[in-house]
Amino acid sequence: MGSPNINHSSKSAEASAEAVSNPPPYSSITEPSDVPPSYQQQNVSHRLSLDGFPRSEETVAIDECIIHLKFLSAIAKLRYFIKGTDKLFGIHDSEAKNFADTRKQAQAAARIREKRWAVYVARAVDRFTVWWQTCLPSLNTSRISTLNSSSEAKIVWSANMMPPLDVIMVWHAFMLNPRAFLEDCLRQSKMSIWATGMPWDVINASIDDETHVFYPGSQALMNFETRTGHPWENIHESPAKSLLCCGCKQEILAPWTEGSLGCDTDVAYAHCIGYADKSLRISCSACKFSITHDSLRVQKFRSDVQKLLIDDVPMPGTLLTQNGTPADDENGDNVSFPNRLIKEGIRSEILQLTDLTENERTTIGTIRDHLEGFLKSRPLMRRVNKTILASGNSNMPERISLRNMLSRYWDNSSPFAIDLIGAVIRQGTFVDKMDNIGWIRSPNVRSTMSHFISKYGVFFQIMAKNKGHAVVPTLDIDLIWHTHQLSPVRYYTFSTVQIEGIFINHDDKIDEIKLNDAFAWTSRQYQKLTGGKIYSECTCWYCEAVRESNNQGLGRLISPSALNAKTNAALLHNSTDTTGGNKNKGPHISSHNSVRILAQADPRAMQTKTAQLESCWEKARRRSHNRNGSRCGGSTEEDSRSKAVYSPYARDPEIHREIYPCNPACVNISAGVAGNCISGTQGVDLAQGACVSGTMAAQTRSKGKSFCSGIAGCGMSL
Repeated sequence: MGSPNINHSSKSAEASAEAVSNPPPYSSITEPSDVPPSYQQQNVSHRLSLDGFPRSEETVAIDECIIHLKFLSAIAKLRYFIKGTDKLFGIHDSEAKNFADTRKQAQAAARIREKRWAVYVARAVDRFTVWWQTCLPSLNTSRISTLNSSSEAKIVWSANMMPPLDVIMVWHAFMLNPRAFLEDCLRQSKMSIWATGMPWDVINASIDDETHVFYPGSQALMNFETRTGHPWENIHESPAKSLLCCGCKQEILAPWTEGSLGCDTDVAYAHCIGYADKSLRISCSACKFSITHDSLRVQKFRSDVQKLLIDDVPMPGTLLTQNGTPADDENGDNVSFPNRLIKEGIRSEILQLTDLTENERTTIGTIRDHLEGFLKSRPLMRRVNKTILASGNSNMPERISLRNMLSRYWDNSSPFAIDLIGAVIRQGTFVDKMDNIGWIRSPNVRSTMSHFISKYGVFFQIMAKNKGHAVVPTLDIDLIWHTHQLSPVRYYTFSTVQIEGIFINHDDKIDEIKLNDAFAWTSRQYQKLTGGKIYSECTCWYCEAVRESNNQGLGRLISPSALNAKTNAALLHNSTDTTGGNKNKGPHISSHNSVRILAQADPRAMQTKTAQLESCWEKARRRSHNRNGSRCGGSTEEDSRSKAVYSPYARDPEIHREIYPCNPACVNISAGVAGNCISGTQGVDLAQGACVSGTMAAQTRSKGKSFCSGIAGCGMSL
């Protein structure tokens, strides 16, 4: 599958070529003819130990966490380079100068940098898709037997087999949605990669200890280019993506991005019509059919229906139970109802509806409406389920299964269960924070990781003891949690043993207000389980406020854990073990998954919550002043800077919704939008969905109507 050779005369193509031919210095961007850098492993602490891989009943090894940090540093380096490369993808820094106001210039410059990264990630996901389909082995066995025997089919990774860094970056983000990753590995017969997990030893050897540049060698470069037909470097890709016209089946070339920032930074790039833009619209020169993101999602649905009918490949969302484990309909699981409905009840109707040559205006919303209509037919339901229905029309299991299936198509035209562009973008905040904290550069990195692994063990206990409650990690725990998930079999085994057959999900979307409420609750539970140890070992104003709020009230005056917590909080200010002496570089709340539930966004609620936190912070600061004769939190100017950086509502401020085909940082559940899902399923938590425990996340309700969160799968929980 090669990239088409395209001779564009457009400004964007010329500028992209100019940027590629003259990129700024960056050692990981090398031409095939260049001499690869020498990677002598100098730092022994970054080598894998001989016994570096834990058994299935354990979590992670110190070495794995260190190499994960090293990998994240390589991603941070790449992200910084791409965002700062002027003229890349035809996106010019000079456009920021079109605004007279300096504030607008700064905002425009930020949008320009973000857009470059957005286009790069869209191209990376496309390259990952080709690598996934052409380079990974397939296992043609049943779902259940594959899960049980997958360890026998592990991939023996070597440096020569490694794909480029941008492809591994997408793979990494995909695995951090463990239920979606398991579903796609099962459905697409890729259980070998699920069984193997991230090849830490090979990745470690491919990243230079000093520069954190990724390069596995010239043979890997040659193998990737030969197998996929794509260049090793993302920025050397064709300036256009090849699409297939639904009408005449001819190839249509869609530029990755086209157009300029525009005259309003609040809607920057919203008008652009390229494949990586929000308003994609490319017309076929032969039959005039217009390809949009909506039509691509319908094409995905139709393609999946055809695979079901011809090859018996289950529809997305019909493989896992609400516990996240593989479904078995013979034992009473009903998640495969959509497969039976399509195969035995509505195959001709659904194929006609999704034929865009006859029904060009069909959308996923249209398909949802038709599916709801089919549920009302009692004869149809009797035929599909092969049972006699009770009186009434209660078919909640069927509605839930349809909602779970449809969630794979809201704002997602990729062949995967989730929008991988959004998954990578949301990880950007976490990547930057890991690089900024600098644990990988600490001389005490091994003891630091050991401490974090112990905290993660308590965190998992909280999940096990509080099923159904959102549990929110700090950055240090989240690093360990992420590392654990990158060994899927080990994580699956540990999770299902610890929590009674439940595969704990790692949902990377949760309402920002609920995230903070759940964080305060998690801090209290950790304090109780550990006899007063500190959960968030961070001294920013927000973490100080949460600790203070947790230790208020008469009941906590006599609690031993609360008294110990106050003592430990006082000692925290004198410790530099995890912060390197910088109070704003501690293990803060991990909020890279924070999104805004658009239909529920209430500025007054945010103002009230912020006021409560600031009140608690003032009390903590006064107590510190009385105890030490100096203010906790520094000067007023320092306090203001701290509040600006560590706000309690922590959606990534660099994510601008108009730049992406699907907004990675906002879930719209207002009535009438695509996310308004199958009626009657309000209050039902589904499996795909915040970096919350996966045992629960934000339920989305609205006065008798149910709404699907849309990006990775409706409600959340179990």
